[in-house]
Amino acid sequence: MNENKTTQSPWGGWLLHAVIGTGLTAVLAWLAAPPVAVLVAVLAMGIAHEIGDGDFLRVNGGPWNGVLDVVAFLPTAIVLVVTHI
Repeated sequence: MNENKTTQSPWGGWLLHAVIGTGLTAVLAWLAAPPVAVLVAVLAMGIAHEIGDGDFLRVNGGPWNGVLDVVAFLPTAIVLVVTHI
C-alpha cells in the first residue's frame, strides 16, 4: 500500500483529452466539415466537458485547470486548420 499521498500527474488526463480531440477531429474531417468548423466543434466540446467536470471552479483548481484541459483537446484540430489555410 502506498502511504505517500502524491498528487496524480496531469499528463495522463491531458493525453486522453488529446486522443478524444483527435477522434472528434477525424470524424468531422471524414464527414467533410470545414476545418474552422471542426476547430469550433472541438473547442465547444472541450468547454462543455470541462464545465461538466467543474474544472473552471476555483475549488477544483480553476480557472486554469479548466483552461489547460480545454487546450489539451485542440492540437489536432489546430493542425487541421493550419494545413488547410
